[in-house]
Amino acid sequence: MARTIEITFNNRAEGFVLPINPKTFELTEQNLNQKITLLNIGEINLIGNRGLVTCTLSSFFPSSKSPHYKRANREPMDYINTLKKWKNSKKPVRLIISDSDVNLAMAIEKISHSMNEGDGDVYYTLELSEYRFLNVPSVKVEASVQSNGLKERPNTKVAPKKYVVKKGDSLWEIAQKVYGDGAKYTTIYNANKELMDTRNQKGKASKYTIYSGQELTLP
Repeated sequence: MARTIEITFNNRAEGFVLPINPKTFELTEQNLNQKITLLNIGEINLIGNRGLVTCTLSSFFPSSKSPHYKRANREPMDYINTLKKWKNSKKPVRLIISDSDVNLAMAIEKISHSMNEGDGDVYYTLELSEYRFLNVPSVKVEASVQSNGLKERPNTKVAPKKYVVKKGDSLWEIAQKVYGDGAKYTTIYNANKELMDTRNQKGKASKYTIYSGQELTLP
């Protein structure tokens, strides 16, 4: 009994058996090994995990004029267009080869076809690469809200600091003392501008003049 090579799609919703088997078919499986060079040892080979199985099938789809057409169930270009449709779907096909252990989900990597003048047969090469389904378990995380016993949300706003001006103080000295940088005296002025301008304009003093007992806001 002749070996059958079947290609199916979408859990066997579509598919066909190759009407003419390739003379040979070869499956390649390699490991993902890594070769590295060590100074005192030389080149070594680190054995990795199994790589993907690849397979190339080359044959032809017979036309209605061919004596082999009785093995086909569609026109040659219908086979090619079906394979193209499966490839463009971005979904795997399944390759099953009887009398072997080949039953693999595979991605269609490449389809090439040609025709000879005066011959209705379509010659093709189909390159396949193993497709592995990723079964990543989902983790359900339940959000837990811990109560602190308070019925209302606590006020997390930080109240601005206050500074009471002492005799002999200046904005520069206060900025140096509070921020470690006297040049930030304008920060204090801008936070207390309305308070300071009102008094200084009345006394016709400098806008940066401060008075003993004044309460300044320190941002």
